[in-house]
Amino acid sequence: MKQNVVVATHHKTGTVWMSTVFKAIARRLGANYVDFWSHYGRLDRVLKTPFILMNHNSIFARHASELRREDVRILHLIRDPRDVLISAMHYHKKADEPWLHERISGSHESSYQQRLNSLATMYEQYVFELENATGSTIEAMLDWQYDRPNCLEVRYEDLWSDRSLSLWRQAASTLGFEGSELEVCEKCFWDHSLFGQASRANRRHARSGEAAQWKSEFTPELAEAFVHRFPDALQALGYEEDDRWIESLTVWPKLQAQGCTAR
Repeated sequence: MKQNVVVATHHKTGTVWMSTVFKAIARRLGANYVDFWSHYGRLDRVLKTPFILMNHNSIFARHASELRREDVRILHLIRDPRDVLISAMHYHKKADEPWLHERISGSHESSYQQRLNSLATMYEQYVFELENATGSTIEAMLDWQYDRPNCLEVRYEDLWSDRSLSLWRQAASTLGFEGSELEVCEKCFWDHSLFGQASRANRRHARSGEAAQWKSEFTPELAEAFVHRFPDALQALGYEEDDRWIESLTVWPKLQAQGCTAR
């Protein structure tokens, strides 16, 4: 490796996918794989070159200087916020992550997961998620600095459709892998992708890796709630040019069957 690599993702934008891929790459190439938040307080001591540093929420706080190192290349991965909302809501309803089972601040009775599951309709569950955990994720995607010269910006959707691995090979090369290292990167990507030879553990974690799930989940009402909360997010992230996508939601799909009525 001629460069150290920083992988910056966001919740439900392919974090588990990228972590398994890059763990495998680090293992095969003898690089030092470091989970950012597990080593936050002692990062200066554990970052031994060559390293691959994984940050699951792309917030670097007092370690932001690591992104400006001349020997670092960054892969930053985003996803359509509408699909992030869908994936996160369903995941948070049943996941066993500790924070989901801690009492909500100001509440003496319920945890985040309990509160989410107590809501009567999927519409209410989505809005709760949008105003809380997923809202923070979307804000983090919007707050990212997108003009870093050493950063490769990639969309989850593009990687998901990259069955020929052409985009992945280009990304690996940009990150500084070369020669036989590129072959290792290609094999690790294929072995740990849901459309390739993904492990059973990865398949259990993922509800669905498909892109544009929002087209079959969003109702006009949910779309309006989304745009009210994040009026310019889709445009800022390059997923829509305007709000005309709402007009395409002519069919009331799953939410209506779950008790979502006009309000």
